[in-house]
Amino acid sequence: MQDQVKINLGSGHWKLQGWVNVDIDCASQPDVCANLAGGLPFASGVASLMHSEDFIDQLALENAAAFLRECHRILMPGGVLRVLTPDMRKLAHLYLNDPEQLKSLWQRFVGVPLSLATAGEIFNLGMRFAGHTFLYDEETFKALASRCGFEARRVEYRQSEVPGLRGLDLRSPENAVSLYFDCYRRS
Repeated sequence: MQDQVKINLGSGHWKLQGWVNVDIDCASQPDVCANLAGGLPFASGVASLMHSEDFIDQLALENAAAFLRECHRILMPGGVLRVLTPDMRKLAHLYLNDPEQLKSLWQRFVGVPLSLATAGEIFNLGMRFAGHTFLYDEETFKALASRCGFEARRVEYRQSEVPGLRGLDLRSPENAVSLYFDCYRRS
């Protein structure tokens, strides 16, 4: 049986064993050095699984659609793309309802110095931190994924109906405000 191709998009220094790790930063020594915001250097229908953590939020909405269409092209029919992205709703909820928890998360896991140390400052920085360009809530991501040929199913941290996608997530509910999706390629 032919080996299944699995592609990890935006791997940075956190590579997945048995996956083709792709990143723009050649210094992180990915298997493939490529700009994910452009066309991806893979043939159509070659991958069974793809993974992308905290990348899609760095793209403007129209560029995120182009990225998802590229993933759709590369995945074989029935293939699945795992996407993690910051959760705009959870960030806003913490800001509005639990600002002390928001401050605690920032201090413990982000650590970027603050001028005022207020929830308002963190909310503003959080919207732009690490290159964030467009943050998603569940409804918005599912609508975008659907437009690009996917059925996006929200899943829990490190959980999936697909065994090969379980346990991959770096960012947990304890240290991040993330959404987790398995995106099934429709025909």
